[in-house]
Amino acid sequence: MGWCPRCRAEYVEGIVECADCHIPLVDEKPDDDVEYVPKDWRLVAEYSDEEMGLLARGLLEQNGLECRLENLTFHAYPVTVSEQFTRVRLWVGQEDETAARELLAEVEDYRFCSECGAVVMKEDSVCPSCEAPLED
Repeated sequence: MGWCPRCRAEYVEGIVECADCHIPLVDEKPDDDVEYVPKDWRLVAEYSDEEMGLLARGLLEQNGLECRLENLTFHAYPVTVSEQFTRVRLWVGQEDETAARELLAEVEDYRFCSECGAVVMKEDSVCPSCEAPLED
């Protein structure tokens, strides 16, 4: 198994570079005490599509908001990964949480979960963060 030292994604044997970070994989799982997402940062969005997560990160960065994309996806390249195995989280600093949520909500494909406040896709029927049913 290989591990990305930046996003900590796990890869099957034979893969040598992280598909998201484009850096060489390491043989050992990175230490859990390595702080990829600072403890005081806030989760502002969660996606079941890596490309949507990358687009959202780009939107926030274009608007001057520092953010981190945490990829929890199990990669089994060259096999295509279905959405049920894809999970990407977008984090921002505590001071940028409101601005980030407003920016993401302005994008046509997003809305807020009335239960937990997470930004979700308009076509979602259940919030990926809290699993509450979403109203139309």
